[in-house]
Amino acid sequence: MSAYRLLVVSHAVDIGGAERGTIRKLGNIDRGLFVPSYACPFEGPMTREMEKLGVGVYLGHPSGRLLSIRRGSLGGSPLDVLLYPFAFTASVLRLALLIRREEFDLVLADSAKADIYGTLAGWLVRRPVVWHIHDIFRAPVFSGLNLWLLTICAKHFAARIISVSEAAKMALVELGVPEEKIQTVYNGIDMEQARKTKKAEEVRMELGIDPDTPLAGMVGRLVDWKGPDYFIRAAAGVAEALPEARFVMVGDAVFGEKSYVDSLKDLCKELGLEDRVVFTGFRDDILDIMSSLDVLIHASVQPEPFGQVLLEAMAEGCPVVATKGGGVSEIVDDGITGLLVPPRDAEAMAEAIVAILGDKDRAERMGAAGLRKVNESFTVDRMAHGLEREMLIALQSK
Repeated sequence: MSAYRLLVVSHAVDIGGAERGTIRKLGNIDRGLFVPSYACPFEGPMTREMEKLGVGVYLGHPSGRLLSIRRGSLGGSPLDVLLYPFAFTASVLRLALLIRREEFDLVLADSAKADIYGTLAGWLVRRPVVWHIHDIFRAPVFSGLNLWLLTICAKHFAARIISVSEAAKMALVELGVPEEKIQTVYNGIDMEQARKTKKAEEVRMELGIDPDTPLAGMVGRLVDWKGPDYFIRAAAGVAEALPEARFVMVGDAVFGEKSYVDSLKDLCKELGLEDRVVFTGFRDDILDIMSSLDVLIHASVQPEPFGQVLLEAMAEGCPVVATKGGGVSEIVDDGITGLLVPPRDAEAMAEAIVAILGDKDRAERMGAAGLRKVNESFTVDRMAHGLEREMLIALQSK
């Protein structure tokens, strides 16, 4: 039997935690079962990663105008609202033609927008569509209209739904999607790759930080809901207790929100941290960065669907401080692999960071426990096998 042709559909071209998960899953699924391709709007970091994996790329899906539509609204201007139905219809039809022309057997919708336009395109040409959801579908993060569209597509058009956490799964169940249609498959880490990271001293030298300096870091997109401002405010509290501590922020803004990074740098100046916080911008050596940290901070102010960055830190034996909510509690065992704190509480976050940076023995125990948990429950092989199983079920349901 020849391998099934799989089209992964996503509006993402920048790389964050969900996209790093996508890179790993496409790099590890059985090519004897599935030959993947990737459909996205335009060239970017993700398309370059796909090319490295030997994954074919199709650009122009969806249209640029559809990308201007935020998940909480229909757009930023009256013109966006007026033209939305036409841009949406054109994107669906263009994708449907691609699926039929290239004879894809299965569509994997890999982002919230793709869950809608990708599902309808697959339905038009009678191809099964599987969702891989990396979001918690709830108000106010998603508008009422978008939640309604997602619910309709999930109930009536998606063949199977793969969620990255039980929290993401239950949000769909609360919308009325049948639970038996949804299977949780946790993201995974390639432990072979995790063992090939640079030495911590080498990475710190690149960052201009001494090897023995206590170092806390936040890794991910610099967007407001990820809480980087709370991390900076917590850093100010940590600096009072541990003046020798330093901090690193790894990542950049996306979707034209560069001014947000400037506002974070201004906050550092306001708090007297400009010489203590290093902004690295986008880096593609995330695991190397993790290997250099004494503690990884996850500061999301909204429930996190999963928290890929937590796995990456734990795979490097790095303890974590993370805000409670969503799928985070499915990854972090409070007091064992890290410490959980309430969202939007910079003071509690600072106390947790100091508790880890100030106790090396405890930090080492937490790091070792985190590494064991990743090895037991969050390997890339487990993820790949789970995805393959669900996609085969969808194909058999045709």
